[in-house]
Amino acid sequence: SRLQILEATMVYDQDDRTKNNSENNNKSRKKIKKERKKNAGGGGGGKKKKDEKSIYFSPPPLSSASIPKDFKGIHVDIDKDLMGIDSDVQKRLRRLCNDIPVPSAKFKRAPSDYYDWDLEQRRDCLQAPHINYLCKTMIMRNTKTNATDCSDRTNSKYYMIVIQYTAKMNKEKLQKIVRFLRPEKERMSKKSVNMRVASPEDGVMLSGFGHNAVTPLGMAVKVPMIVSHRVLEVVM
Repeated sequence: SRLQILEATMVYDQDDRTKNNSENNNKSRKKIKKERKKNAGGGGGGKKKKDEKSIYFSPPPLSSASIPKDFKGIHVDIDKDLMGIDSDVQKRLRRLCNDIPVPSAKFKRAPSDYYDWDLEQRRDCLQAPHINYLCKTMIMRNTKTNATDCSDRTNSKYYMIVIQYTAKMNKEKLQKIVRFLRPEKERMSKKSVNMRVASPEDGVMLSGFGHNAVTPLGMAVKVPMIVSHRVLEVVM
């Protein structure tokens, strides 16, 4: 299914509460208006209606990945890569990578104190090129929807988002993207979308994975996925 892309950056509005110096206030307001026009692409040519599609990131078309002719499945060194433990989850994910296929996948079992490490240590453990390659998968629940499952991606009870550890999720933009999945005349109201992190119990039920082990690949339930455009900028 098509991925709708979330821009996972925090946006702050400047709130100038200074009352004594009116001249500085006016300058500040003019500067803010000018920056907003510039960011919106409005320039100086009067007001332009914001394109609804502008909230989405359009990645370049993906070329067909070449599958090596001698590809016989994902290879792992049980002792070196998995610390001597080859679990049923690891086996299931490797079979899935072989079936898709995803020949570039690598598996690495991390120590129990992995999430106490800084990003640089995690990068080195996973042999990632940069800390921006480190991502997390979060399952979000729309607490205001009347949906009871994930069958309708435009009005799903749950959504799965993938963002970098170096980025922050903007909940307002996430909610807007979910609303904009439908045409304007069928669009849900703002009061109908309120995204919250799903409970650990829901996360296990939907993913089939344990706590802090959720991955977009091999989910137990097909949950609509939203990927940060910054992730695509790194990998493309």
